[in-house]
Amino acid sequence: MLGDLVNPKADRCGGPAYRKWRRASPHRCSSDRTRQPSQEVKTDMRILIVGAGIAGLAMHRALSQRGLRATIVERSNFAGVGGAGLFLPGNAVRALGDLGLLDALMEHSHPITHQRFCDENGRPLNVVDTKGFWGDVAPCRSMKRSTLWDLLKLAVGPDDIEYRRVVDVRNDRERCRVFFHDGGVGEYDLVIGADGVRSSVRDIAFPDTPPPVYVGNVCWRFLVPNTCGIEDWTVMLAANRSLLGKPVSPSELYVYADLTVDEMNVECYSAMTSLEPLFEDIAGPLVPALKLAASANVHFSELVRLQMTALHRDRVVLVGDAAHASPPSMAQGAGMALEDAIVLARELATADSIPTGLARYEALRKPRIAWVHRQGFARDKMRRLPRVLRNALLRFAGQRLYERAYRPLKEPI
Repeated sequence: MLGDLVNPKADRCGGPAYRKWRRASPHRCSSDRTRQPSQEVKTDMRILIVGAGIAGLAMHRALSQRGLRATIVERSNFAGVGGAGLFLPGNAVRALGDLGLLDALMEHSHPITHQRFCDENGRPLNVVDTKGFWGDVAPCRSMKRSTLWDLLKLAVGPDDIEYRRVVDVRNDRERCRVFFHDGGVGEYDLVIGADGVRSSVRDIAFPDTPPPVYVGNVCWRFLVPNTCGIEDWTVMLAANRSLLGKPVSPSELYVYADLTVDEMNVECYSAMTSLEPLFEDIAGPLVPALKLAASANVHFSELVRLQMTALHRDRVVLVGDAAHASPPSMAQGAGMALEDAIVLARELATADSIPTGLARYEALRKPRIAWVHRQGFARDKMRRLPRVLRNALLRFAGQRLYERAYRPLKEPI
């Protein structure tokens, strides 16, 4: 069914639905650049992508669109299983359009036209008109992570993914030698680390980079039947905790719950923690979903932030969470990974050398990544304000704060 909707040879700006939007506004295609492809860079380039998650599969697709071939290695047989749901703001949907996936995305995702902020009792604080704000870019959508993974994987050939683990990378200005756990050794012109927040490529190639920093919250994520009747992105804010729900299909609800926890106490919580007692001070539309958590597949994690001074070193480059993981306050994890893939593929294909392409990629991405980090930090700080002040800010300035945070992300990449 998915295969009927995804053409691996789709043009860079997607199918008929996306081309219709693109004609209406220059914001609706993010990959138009005037530089022509460099045949010198394309010739026999050997590229290894480490990681077959959203970032790695998007990277493979973006390279393929530019005529560049790559091999993916993945350490887990369950790369498409993790996570639960995704909210995709307009810039993320635009990026999927650039990857030729807009028609398939629209078929297999749910529209989000508003973001509703409520207090712990379900009383409205603010309603953000996401449809109006993102209208000249692309619509906001929500979907199951596994569905997006399936869409991206359809264009990957059966021989393009090898299930093996990288144990060492010898990196210099000319090439990379990669050593695998099974004793194999490969030589590549470029290694792309797309292996997530706990990236082994980052640990090996950037040993001086500090590890991801815990930001003070743990979270639980799961999918349940939408018995609450939630129709849009809806969050309930209480003291030191929040509860978020968004439909990912006509019948399913993605639930995200987070809690402020001292780092020394994180080990007291897990996927098996009973959530109803932790969120007993919350009442309103999302409470019934908590009662269903016991029978759901719950994903538990600590929220972390990773900030790097460089995105590449010689012939190794990082994309996605491996390069810039951040808490979900801006809902930009998938969006930034998709944009990374598009920009890196474009710059590699149009530069006169790999080092030049990598330098361009870093110069283009770092300011945008830094903006997302700063805005996410500001949003988290606002959430921790005293209840009365936080609620007043959302009630009287919520739309303005939203537009200020996201307006730069409407610009093409």
